[in-house]
Amino acid sequence: MDSLTRRQLHTLSTAFYRDRADAFDASRIDLPWPGWGPLSALLPERRIRVLDIGCGNGRLAADLRARGVAFETYVGTDASPALIEAARSRVTPLLDAPVVWHEQDFLAVEPAGANLPEGDFELVALMGVLHHVPGAESRAALIEAASSRVAPGGLLAVTIWQFADRPRFQRRRVDWGAVGDVLGSPIDPAALEPGDTLLRFGADPAAAPRYCHQVSEEERARWVENSGLETIADYQADGASGDLNRYWIARRSGERARLRSGSVSDRPSRPAPG
Repeated sequence: MDSLTRRQLHTLSTAFYRDRADAFDASRIDLPWPGWGPLSALLPERRIRVLDIGCGNGRLAADLRARGVAFETYVGTDASPALIEAARSRVTPLLDAPVVWHEQDFLAVEPAGANLPEGDFELVALMGVLHHVPGAESRAALIEAASSRVAPGGLLAVTIWQFADRPRFQRRRVDWGAVGDVLGSPIDPAALEPGDTLLRFGADPAAAPRYCHQVSEEERARWVENSGLETIADYQADGASGDLNRYWIARRSGERARLRSGSVSDRPSRPAPG
């Protein structure tokens, strides 16, 4: 994907989360994903360091803590100041650990993710992020940057939103011409990649669209092959049908911490509204 198109698509996403942050936050205040249950069961018993890339309103941190995961440190990074502020005020008191909230656009640099917080983390999470990253090269770069911050024995946890074949989201598609000029010129459909889509948020036909990409199986397989990590879990969960997200969880070789004992029971949760 050329630089202009990538920047145009990212501009659409930035504008969406600037203008719709409150509505987005309200729709996800108490909405844990069932898929986080199996993830929490793979985390060690001791306190862990977490990097949550695209943390939004911090709901992953809140959910993991409610499931018994203890944090040594938690670092959340997101480009939306409104969502970061919601996370800071609502989630920080729940974690009982040092917390850092970074208001940071990790897609505004090249390669994508080069400015992510440095460190070795037992969990690096990309939950509901990659479908907003324009361009296969940028998505691969973000996966590489995230992988490089996984500590020996630590986990990379990624979700892929599977929306393309769902009638619910087909009805929310918006024509590319509907957004007019972006950064001084219209978006060229010929410059887009297969899987690039404009979707309205919610059922309101007047709502501004957001850029979303359906990651293909071929692209996901390249991430797995190039990551240098060992896949330890690959499953589907979430949504009313139980398969709205595909989870890829991979471990960096090294000392393996003892997993948390006992079974993990998922809290009831509603289908994600998307």
